[in-house]
Amino acid sequence: MLTACGVGVERLKGGQPILAPQGEGWESGHTYNPAAVRLGPGDSAIIRRLLEGRPAPREGVVAILYRAQPRQSHGFRAPRSSIGLAVFTPELDLLRRFPDPVIRPTEDPEGCDYDGAEDPRVTRIGDTFYMVYCGYTEHPSGARMRVCLAQSRDLLHWEKLGPARGDINHWPNKDGVLLPGPIGGHHFLLHRPMVGQPSDFCMELAVSDSPTGEWRNCGRVLRAPGHAQCRHSWVGAGSVPISLGDGRYLALYHTGNRLLEGPRQYNADAVLLDFRRFTPERPSEIVAGTLERILVPETEYERTLRPGDPDPLHCVFPCGSYQQGEHLHFVYGGRDAYTLAARVRTEELLERLHQTAHPYHG
Repeated sequence: MLTACGVGVERLKGGQPILAPQGEGWESGHTYNPAAVRLGPGDSAIIRRLLEGRPAPREGVVAILYRAQPRQSHGFRAPRSSIGLAVFTPELDLLRRFPDPVIRPTEDPEGCDYDGAEDPRVTRIGDTFYMVYCGYTEHPSGARMRVCLAQSRDLLHWEKLGPARGDINHWPNKDGVLLPGPIGGHHFLLHRPMVGQPSDFCMELAVSDSPTGEWRNCGRVLRAPGHAQCRHSWVGAGSVPISLGDGRYLALYHTGNRLLEGPRQYNADAVLLDFRRFTPERPSEIVAGTLERILVPETEYERTLRPGDPDPLHCVFPCGSYQQGEHLHFVYGGRDAYTLAARVRTEELLERLHQTAHPYHG
């Protein structure tokens, strides 16, 4: 097992899930890989619609959009993923959980997400929320995964925009994350093409004049370092980067590992991005620091415990974060089953990132 780096991450709610499977329908099997959107006092109209008359906390709310699966989907090889919505206080006390998904897979067998809408990340730009998710479709020749987009003004009603336009879906692709707001007049999208062996899977960067594309891929930004304990290691984008000002952003990402012995292990990592250093020819120059394994799977909700499981999964998979006081709160999927939460002091995390002398990039 790969161990944590020692930064002061605290699991919230005693390490218990903030969302777990429930009922007999669309979210009875898995509820995981969540996006997070912080709404403040200036978003009172949206908050009122989300809470429908329920008392709203003075400091605002956090909307969690999460991947959900039933125990099975009749007529499909695997349970189809939808995207659900729940509303929490900033300290992650549940206020409302919606009974129906806000995004369902299409019923068109030729559609981009017929077999599932997976792993949402949500970015706010102006008055519009943009969701980037993985559209999954199975074909006789194999599974097809594409970076897909949807947009909303209220987080409740979403318009699907289909696969992201441009060259980024010329290969299987997922883990798309849209940067908040234009940077130097351009919009940027992190994504993770699946080309070659797993150890070749790298985080890449695309650029566009619009949040909806067309996207032009610039190339590799970040790859996983090799570990003696691992047969393969790979990375993928995680949370929507948080602006620190002056073109600098703090984000979480994941590293997946196929250990030589034992389970697959996914860890949560942190990265400091500096777009003042961006050039289309060398996109990896934006990586100003990385910190591996700020959180590793350790609890029963993060580790597969079934004896004899042929492919055990130990997994923490961050997809959403927000600033709360002096802490960075983040929500993550636990072993492809639960939604959990943790926090870390932002100043401590940035100090450790600034100490990174040789970030792993390019």
